[in-house]
Amino acid sequence: MDWLLTNARLTDHADTVDIAIADGRIAQIGPALALPAAQRWELDGRVVLPGLVDPHVHLDKTYLNSSGSYPNRSGTLLEAIDVWRTAKKERTRSDVRAAVRRALYTAITNGVTAMRTHIDTEEPSDLETLAAILEVRDEFRYAIDLQIVALAFAGTSPVIDRTMADALALGADSVGGAPALVPDPQASLSTIFGLAQRTGKPIDLHIDETEDPTSRTLFALAEMTIAAGMQGQVTAGHCCSLAFTDDADAGKIIEKVAEARLHVVTLPSCNLVLMGRGMQPTPRGVTRVKELLAAGVNVCAGSDNVQDPFNPFGSYDPLETANLTGHTAHMTGESDLRACLGMVTSRAAHALGLPDYGLTVGAPADLLVLDTMTPADIVTAPPPRLATFKAGRLIVRTQTEREWTHLTGSVQA
Repeated sequence: MDWLLTNARLTDHADTVDIAIADGRIAQIGPALALPAAQRWELDGRVVLPGLVDPHVHLDKTYLNSSGSYPNRSGTLLEAIDVWRTAKKERTRSDVRAAVRRALYTAITNGVTAMRTHIDTEEPSDLETLAAILEVRDEFRYAIDLQIVALAFAGTSPVIDRTMADALALGADSVGGAPALVPDPQASLSTIFGLAQRTGKPIDLHIDETEDPTSRTLFALAEMTIAAGMQGQVTAGHCCSLAFTDDADAGKIIEKVAEARLHVVTLPSCNLVLMGRGMQPTPRGVTRVKELLAAGVNVCAGSDNVQDPFNPFGSYDPLETANLTGHTAHMTGESDLRACLGMVTSRAAHALGLPDYGLTVGAPADLLVLDTMTPADIVTAPPPRLATFKAGRLIVRTQTEREWTHLTGSVQA
């Protein structure tokens, strides 16, 4: 055995277990395994999770607001898009590589072993940014699985459609878009599905990122998914208008979404920032998470934009995202909190099509060790991360030391 993690606590086991790792995979799980191992780690009951999955980020934009150079003064989505179009002309390939490396180091330290990023591919110059991110993807391949979505307003110009096709040929994994933000959403969807069927690649879209209760792009997406026979291969991010639609219409849309087996990604941090500006009372702006889950839809949660003109917040921490999802979706019961954790683990892995994901024998040994012995803390009070393993290899280990120096009485945690 390469590793033997002893006395680990899993979320679905009453007692602690040992985890044996060999050749990049989980070889055995059980109590008191009497196995030789090159390296052993006594966890003393600390929690182990499968590697976290962040299903929706924007690495091409990340950390643009670290310097404060590109403010979004209105805080709206449309101004963020305009600011970004100016900023990306000033960002060099070296700038992109440095920012993406910083993002991936942060994410991996937080326990992320798989991620999907949307990359703008509106014009030929955007392919330089894509090439830089592909370089960093290769550099970090040992530590994280990184999928790339070619994102643009498909169907609105021949240049955009050619650039998206070129991006997919260069190595982007999925066809993206934001059809609700173009004059003819149906035509945009048709272009997107045509590109997906020509390339054999899945679809991951920004859908109905608006407060408009009459927006029905999500319903159209579901219908087109069924017509194309692409059930289970299409992801819809945001879906904000669903939260502003009346219950009867929302129910019909959700029923169609379930029939199409769409994956839905809620993005609470960015939508809390961008949605409902100037509205009173200010809405939360996140999609109907609980209703979608009740209908059997695969719902996951992502970081979205991190410290850029769209969102000044974020730290590539899926457990913080799960915590925020619980807050915004009123998911506070025990089963709700388990579902929130699933949105950044198994559910997100399903959306990304990751094979053999999870803490089971034979699965890739993508693991996260948490500094807590209480599984309930994982979502309610995300604990420090002690280590991230990828394919059985220890990628990062964090060690801290705390010393109380002026205690005058007993301290109760």
